[in-house]
Amino acid sequence: MSLARRILALSLALTACQTVGPQSMKYGRGQYNQTVQRTDAEQLLLNLVRLRYRDPPLFLEVTSIATSLSLELGTGVTGNAGNINTVTPSGSVLYTERPTITYAPLHGSRFGQLFMTPIEPRVLLLLYHSGWAIDRILKVFVQRIGSLPNAPRASGPTPDNAPQYEHFFRACEILRHLWRDGHLEFGETRRGEFPVLVIHIDPSRAEDPLVAELARVLGLPQPTTTLLFGATLRSSEPTIVPIVTRSLLAAMYYASQGVELPELDILRGKVTRTQEADGAEFDWTRVTGKIMQVHHAERRPSDAFVAVSYRGHWWYIDDTDLDSKSTFSFLSQTVELLSNDVRAATPVMTLPISAG
Repeated sequence: MSLARRILALSLALTACQTVGPQSMKYGRGQYNQTVQRTDAEQLLLNLVRLRYRDPPLFLEVTSIATSLSLELGTGVTGNAGNINTVTPSGSVLYTERPTITYAPLHGSRFGQLFMTPIEPRVLLLLYHSGWAIDRILKVFVQRIGSLPNAPRASGPTPDNAPQYEHFFRACEILRHLWRDGHLEFGETRRGEFPVLVIHIDPSRAEDPLVAELARVLGLPQPTTTLLFGATLRSSEPTIVPIVTRSLLAAMYYASQGVELPELDILRGKVTRTQEADGAEFDWTRVTGKIMQVHHAERRPSDAFVAVSYRGHWWYIDDTDLDSKSTFSFLSQTVELLSNDVRAATPVMTLPISAG
């Protein structure tokens, strides 16, 4: 190889090493980040719609993304055949990225561990201290407080009969009011060997009619600014209110009741029609209206927060629906919180992708 070619090849190699690596990280990392986030959101929405139709859910976790970068350097000499004194070295650099994406389908014991195990009360506390509103936490992940049901049959496939939820929602409304005004704190204490959740209400609100109403709704013997909640159906202490949590899958079923259904699918019996005691159709927005609303359209909407195609329709959450966006992000964060052990499992599907 001539000296000119050697100098050219070395120059190209040094230039490529100085620019390709940093540039690939600058642009590639953000693109992978956005793609994983978007496809995770689409997968969650797809499974919510599946649950509304009683179709089985399926989750594929992205366990790893690895990319390899390769450079191919080419050199040559160009010149004018009529002028042998004009000779110019030339070269080329071919940059190739080969990503390898690894998926782990969730099934068997791993699926049960993540999605079918009731949420531990301590997780409710973690979510609260992550900034989520106390009423959203309770509505989505708690199906009963004391004698107050929160549409417990909505923790599975859509029920035939209208749910009971009104008194539970009233308790949540009072707690939200106290939380919003900064008069409520959520924490943990112990009764013997068992952890107990505790809600402290500012003592200055002891005479507040809302505090008295809350105690009455919860079935407590008298108003109190210290509320204790235990993960048990019954308690020997009358001051401890039993609490029954949902699993992650049950919470998704609950949120899926907010999926708006095409009228034709209802008429054809593809989904369950929930009825009041008098036979009138129950409106699920009374339960999920401020929790989750998923709309459908014939074409992909342009103003969607997240959208996915399924069963011949586009399903989406409107980008201006802040309540639904909050609940959706809330569910996504909970999946992330609970899925650490699952992602540590051995992957079973690896896809190498060749650049085309």
